[in-house]
Amino acid sequence: MYYLIIGNSAAGVAAARAIRRTDPGGNITIVGDEPYTYYARVLTSYYLGGLIPREKLWLAGEEWYREQGIRLIPGRRAVAVDPGGSRVMLADGSELPYDRLLVATGAAPQQIDVPGSNLAGVFTLRTLDDAAAIRKFARPGGQAVVVGGGLVGIKAAEGLHARGLKVRLVVSSGRLLSQALDDTGAELVRRAMGAAGFTVHLREDVIALEGREKVTAAVLRSGAVVPADVVVVGKGVRPNVDFLQGSGIEVDRGILVDDYLATSIPGIYAAGDVVQAYDRAWQYRRLNAVWGNAVEQGRLAGFNMAGHHTSYRGGIGQNSLVVSGLGVISGGIVNPPGEKESRPAGGRMEQAGNGSAAYPPGEGYQVLTRLDEKHSYYRKAVLQGRRLVGMVAVGPPEGAGSFQSLIGREVKEKYIASFLDGSFTWAMVGR
Repeated sequence: MYYLIIGNSAAGVAAARAIRRTDPGGNITIVGDEPYTYYARVLTSYYLGGLIPREKLWLAGEEWYREQGIRLIPGRRAVAVDPGGSRVMLADGSELPYDRLLVATGAAPQQIDVPGSNLAGVFTLRTLDDAAAIRKFARPGGQAVVVGGGLVGIKAAEGLHARGLKVRLVVSSGRLLSQALDDTGAELVRRAMGAAGFTVHLREDVIALEGREKVTAAVLRSGAVVPADVVVVGKGVRPNVDFLQGSGIEVDRGILVDDYLATSIPGIYAAGDVVQAYDRAWQYRRLNAVWGNAVEQGRLAGFNMAGHHTSYRGGIGQNSLVVSGLGVISGGIVNPPGEKESRPAGGRMEQAGNGSAAYPPGEGYQVLTRLDEKHSYYRKAVLQGRRLVGMVAVGPPEGAGSFQSLIGREVKEKYIASFLDGSFTWAMVGR
């Protein structure tokens, strides 16, 4: 059996491991568009900031591929898939055959299309090479502008700040981490970043970048012109699916897969940031560009490619990071439909002060919160009936990671109460 995997990151490598475990004699080939073995992309911002050395990024070296009997083709990009001929075409004109194919091409950073966006010193942060290139421009004491306040933007900003730059975030929305937090949690993060020396512009956009050959300033929609020795665009990612045009593989925003990570074409599977897979909080297929989801999807896809028939229980959007010393953990539906309209007066941080609250935002959701502004402590649980569908924890992380793993399940009231007061542990489950 010839197994071909397009993508040498979390999902692709997890699939290769599962295939080899199930089919010791199978022929496995991985094609990667970067010239490296498997490394932790999630740690590139730490490398950018000088917090970890380059060699600590690697998760598998050439020896691992040899030991596993896996052929790695690095630095090559797939440009087309021909299901009828069971082959994949690469950018150098070569072709690779397959019996089973996994598409794990991940996602690419969103760019900004403004005057000056092609100047030297303007970057996105996704790969090791991106981080290395930014390091050359990011001199301590310099001025950095980060475009975007989502997960990528925040991590880039933290990395630049760790290198000793003065960092300014320009965020289109009205809050930081708008997909991961609600207004209350985001405000705590904004305050922490402000106290750490970051400048944050909310409801603002970069409309142009200035400079001759190298960027020197960013022009904001408000008319302000701010200095910029380096600009990092962190406006999210989009699945790498363009090369699938004409293949017949069904694509929406990402590749649509069934409960077994199979695509619409028999023998072709997909996993990782490139797929729309079942979300156990929202209960329909969504994009969830999360490392843990990619590993689990890749593992199950690999088993199924090798003959198993194991279903994927679904992933969730989830986040776990530290921002300016403040822990942030969230998952699932953090901003349920109708919440903004239904939340009673006093629900917003600047009016509510400290304490607990419970309110129905609409569409069958119930929200329970606890806030201690003085200690930057905030917890939020979102329920739909008795089913936990979302959570937020800002501040001390005790029990938050374990509670996050319950998303999609029915939960007892005591679990919620203990999560809100910070005493939840996994040992409580089943009691």
